[in-house]
Amino acid sequence: MNSKEKQFLQIPLGIEAHRFAGKFAAEQINTEKSKQVYLNTLAVYAVHRYLKILGIKTDLSQGDCWNPILRNRWNVADLVIPNIGKLECCPVLPGETTISVPPEATEERIGYLAVQFTEDLDKVQLLGFTKTAITGIIEINQLRSLDEFIDVISPQPVNLGNWFAAIFDEVWQPIETLFNPQQLAFNRRKLAFKGFKQDNSEETISSQEIIERVKEINLGLLANSQQLNLVVSIRKEENQELGCLFQVYPMNMEEYLPVGLKLKVILESDEAEKKVEAEETKKSLKIRLTELPGKLITVQIYLDNEYVTEQFIF
Repeated sequence: MNSKEKQFLQIPLGIEAHRFAGKFAAEQINTEKSKQVYLNTLAVYAVHRYLKILGIKTDLSQGDCWNPILRNRWNVADLVIPNIGKLECCPVLPGETTISVPPEATEERIGYLAVQFTEDLDKVQLLGFTKTAITGIIEINQLRSLDEFIDVISPQPVNLGNWFAAIFDEVWQPIETLFNPQQLAFNRRKLAFKGFKQDNSEETISSQEIIERVKEINLGLLANSQQLNLVVSIRKEENQELGCLFQVYPMNMEEYLPVGLKLKVILESDEAEKKVEAEETKKSLKIRLTELPGKLITVQIYLDNEYVTEQFIF
């Protein structure tokens, strides 16, 4: 890896990461075990944050290292990636050249990611990835590129072209699951479907021309998570362009979005970003755009230090 890649892959460790690590470490019976648990927890949390930025879901609560009995008994730093498997997040201290993988972490793993700490434990550097640790020893200079890691775990962008053929992933549900018929009719008439044009023109669009789906979004961790709905609406425009409307709603439609919540849309062809932010009385965020087929569209929802990313292509 060159220095540019290392700089790009640095991940800060904030207050919440150290709060989890301190809590879990305090449960241990001796100093050595406390240190082990502290570093394991920081490593797992850092990788969790990194994957969230990439739009890859994780489940902290299902890992053995998040189970008080198992983390007391074993030396584990596993992060569960739903529908993919367990990733071992191996702590590396400055100056170390090898990773010793304990027996309990050599099975049922999709791979091993080396997570190197700074002296102050305020950030980490992802050093590389390997799929196997058969001997229990991993040479850091033999680690593979993180590109291989991403290939193993990264979901493909949502193909919006499939939606016109009525092909949907199960996580994208019909819009009727979010709105009742009266709300849906009002939303189409007054909010979402006055046109996808960026000039906010009042073009009237028939609902039959529009395909809409909704996905539940969890922004944050465990009990502190924000439950949101991401609504994506598309239609074919003139000149083979695709009109897209991205909207964010609270899970309870009667409530307001959290203040400071941001919705950002980035086009592959644009350096500029389109971004809107929730105010105190907002019940939804929305961004419209029109783009030619084949372009990657990245949608990011974030609040404070928490991110959720979804990618689309047509």
